[in-house]
Amino acid sequence: MEIQQRPYEWMVKLTPQREWIEGRGIILLLAMYFGMGAGLYLISSFFDSLWGMLVGLLIVDLLFGGLHLAYLGRPLRFWRMILRPQTSWISRGLTFVLLLNVAGAIEMAMVYWQPQTGVYFTFKVLAMIFAVLTCIYTGFVMNYVRAIPFWNNGLLPVLIVVHEILGGFGIALIIAQIPGAKMDIIILDHGARLLLVISALLLTIYLWSNTYSMQPGPESVKALLRGPKSFSLPFWIGVVLLGIILPLIISWISYDAREIASPLLFGGIVCELIGGLALRYCLMKSAFYAPLLPL
Repeated sequence: MEIQQRPYEWMVKLTPQREWIEGRGIILLLAMYFGMGAGLYLISSFFDSLWGMLVGLLIVDLLFGGLHLAYLGRPLRFWRMILRPQTSWISRGLTFVLLLNVAGAIEMAMVYWQPQTGVYFTFKVLAMIFAVLTCIYTGFVMNYVRAIPFWNNGLLPVLIVVHEILGGFGIALIIAQIPGAKMDIIILDHGARLLLVISALLLTIYLWSNTYSMQPGPESVKALLRGPKSFSLPFWIGVVLLGIILPLIISWISYDAREIASPLLFGGIVCELIGGLALRYCLMKSAFYAPLLPL
């Protein structure tokens, strides 16, 4: 596998995308990672947990939205981007964030005053829909890049959504330790365990399907599985070991989450969160533009 090393080799050898993984691209990578704040809001809304919803919105606004604005060359002009949802997925993403904030603020106010009315359930449903759309955004932004076959796979948005919600479960398990958080630890633990298994299956199918896609999709899979250390180590250690195997082992040590020692539970959550970041890094790192000459 020959990867472009010098400028004059551009599009002659495998050309890695660098805009979203090097330099200022790290900001965008982190921004997409913190989309899990919307997953946290979705889970917290199910439990009517004000603590969870508040933390979820703060992650979405300060980290997901804030890092997106920091990535822009002129962040004060972001409002122009919002006016183009018909052509830009970033515009749609920011629109979803704004709508989530509006519906979420109304839902949180109604939860605080505890009115069980039709208006309350209407805004609850709207907030949950916008939270899901915010989770979906990252996968579709990447999937929209036709020049990178590794991303141009219908399973990618599904894989990203599962990891956004899985990250939300991880943070929700921490918030559930707060008195009055109104979250059931057992339900959260079972949900996280189920999503870990689903994410492992989706990742396997995603990589397998890319081995039969157009070039250089198979080369991206080869780079992750048995390529240079800069590709394979983050995948095997970050994604597989820390992101899947260790959290599953810790989760299955005790089927009843209330019997898990707090340090052990916290360690499993940290491993899962690191694995989510490693997955996004690997997806960005192993993305190649197809060369002009046949491989």
